[in-house]
Amino acid sequence: MSEAEDSKNIEQAITVLLGLERLFTEPEFICEIEIYLNNNLEKFESGEQTHECYEIYQKFGEDIEKKLQDFAREENLTEEEIFDFCKVVYEKDSNALTCFEYIFAACDYQQFLDMMLTRKELLDWREEEPTVE
Repeated sequence: MSEAEDSKNIEQAITVLLGLERLFTEPEFICEIEIYLNNNLEKFESGEQTHECYEIYQKFGEDIEKKLQDFAREENLTEEEIFDFCKVVYEKDSNALTCFEYIFAACDYQQFLDMMLTRKELLDWREEEPTVE
């Protein structure tokens, strides 16, 4: 791939992912996902996890996948193209977009588990109760 093609691919990836980031940072979506995660936070502990924890992960993954499918349809892209765009930007800066945390956690149980345990540790450290509904 030439440097011009590489640059064009990066620009297209950034444009698409900025739209995805807007979608994943909409207040309504953030509130829904945060409430879901916080309502289930106490079920996660270090060590072996229950089947219920895996079911929580599956529901989270389904919600994220639906959001990605809706976005792909609206942008006339395939999920594979979106994943490729994520890969291009992630390789440049893994912390570039908030949506990466949710997308990668939805794809990998261990990343989801790490995200949940980190959230729990942060709340414990701050000695706060999670916001639940």
